[in-house]
Amino acid sequence: MTIQSYWQLDVAEDAARSEPGARQSELFRDVRTPAFNRYDYYAQVAQAAAQTAFDGLFLPHRPQSDDSGIVAAAIARSAARLALIPEFPASAGSAVYAAKQAVSFQRQTHERLGWAIASAAGSAARARDGDHVPEEQLHARTEEFLAVARGVHAGQPFDFAGQHFEVKGGGFQAPLNRVAFPKVFLQGESEEALSLSARAADVHLFAAAPASDLRGLIETLDALAVRAGRSVAFGVIQPVLARDNAADAQRYAESAGLPGAAITGTYAEVAQRLADLAVLGLRHFVLAAPSSLEEAYRIGQHVLPRFRALTERVAAAA
Repeated sequence: MTIQSYWQLDVAEDAARSEPGARQSELFRDVRTPAFNRYDYYAQVAQAAAQTAFDGLFLPHRPQSDDSGIVAAAIARSAARLALIPEFPASAGSAVYAAKQAVSFQRQTHERLGWAIASAAGSAARARDGDHVPEEQLHARTEEFLAVARGVHAGQPFDFAGQHFEVKGGGFQAPLNRVAFPKVFLQGESEEALSLSARAADVHLFAAAPASDLRGLIETLDALAVRAGRSVAFGVIQPVLARDNAADAQRYAESAGLPGAAITGTYAEVAQRLADLAVLGLRHFVLAAPSSLEEAYRIGQHVLPRFRALTERVAAAA
């Protein structure tokens, strides 16, 4: 089975532990000077993910932090191999302009961009951002956003008249239409979210949950996708924390406030639990932990090789 593993670079994370003068990790020595800024920290995380053989970086949308797309573009050259999956809301302006930005990103990075559409915030939070679309229309807007973005990318002329977007005679000319459209990642566990993914997603990312819950969601989405004449890949955003000793891992997880759905334990235990999830049909794993830089090295060096060995063994036996 082909597994894609992504490290989460959270643009809202407090990077103090990795700033000059902070306590040093046993895994690396931070040699930055005070002239280095937060974007240098982002680049360090990207380099850690690349050096430990992750397939990509997932950058969640945080309304009160740096823009995930700009961060992804800024670090693209720091980790020339990684896929970059910035998350952003479908309310972020014109679908046509978003498609043009994606094309430029693809041309710059040799087609390493993915699009993760953020789950909609509550109405009060969206209103503060100038988004007043009624909640019952949010999934329809996302579907139209993707239809327009894909449509103008596919060629000319492109016409579209929807409730939220309208295009007349649009479409990109060469060379802009010569790169692939980004792989689209959608999220959510509601019936509406699963139905939208069945029609419009390339990959659906589930929130971390017990295996029995994930199995039911996967079966539901798979049936909806078949009914729509499509196939959708499945993934999960999974908090993890691993140490040599399981008790140490649990103690740190509690002090860091990890959610109950986090996978904690020894390196071998965490790898095995991830492999158990892969058996359900999950193929895209977004792994997340506090202290992103330190944990990228730790998970990448000690968990990822074990996880890959386990899934390769299962694939060989199938």
